[in-house]
Amino acid sequence: MSQELQIYQARLDISPIEVDRLWRFLSEDERSRANQFKRAHLKRNFVAARGNLRELLARWLECEPQEIRFNYSDRGKPYLQNFSPSEAIYFNLAHSQDLALYVLSRHSAVGIDLEYINSNCDVMGIAGRYFLPSEQKIISELGDRQQQQLAFYRLWTLKEAYGKATGQGIANLLDAIDVSLCLERPLGEVLEIAGWSLNLLNTDELAIAPSYAAALCKQANRE
Repeated sequence: MSQELQIYQARLDISPIEVDRLWRFLSEDERSRANQFKRAHLKRNFVAARGNLRELLARWLECEPQEIRFNYSDRGKPYLQNFSPSEAIYFNLAHSQDLALYVLSRHSAVGIDLEYINSNCDVMGIAGRYFLPSEQKIISELGDRQQQQLAFYRLWTLKEAYGKATGQGIANLLDAIDVSLCLERPLGEVLEIAGWSLNLLNTDELAIAPSYAAALCKQANRE
């Protein structure tokens, strides 16, 4: 990763003391959203995910975490509200189970996704309903069920990262973009789609358990 684009990760299963510390950074809107969770671990994960994001952004912007104000696009993509364009930081976060990934960039709109591989997921059924024939073919030709699951989740994270980076969201993209070439190339090799660079992340290099899949998308030719 270049110095202008960095990926970070954080555990969300933090101690009550750490939850209290990060809670102080959150806005009233974020606290209200956190309080809507009925299950304690989901509230904790939300506080951890947003508090860590604020700390990372504050480090890049040289401000206090609680000074940051977010706004949201029509499709829910967050962006910084109270900093000038010259100070702008592009960012995105994803979390699954008790793990979060963050990507920050000074010059490129970005999207990141992280998915825990659910061994009970009906990957062929979902792929048959939402994925393109070329993507379904790749999954179906893998004889091993574990390999099918990995391929499915990798395809999903690629589409999710693209939807988050472009601000379109995944709902209208599942059968609209073909990301199958990413599975036919060496892990991490970039696929260019309509001005965006898309690639799978190497979970080994990130020291993430093999039970996860992750992908990154950013504007092409921008650092």
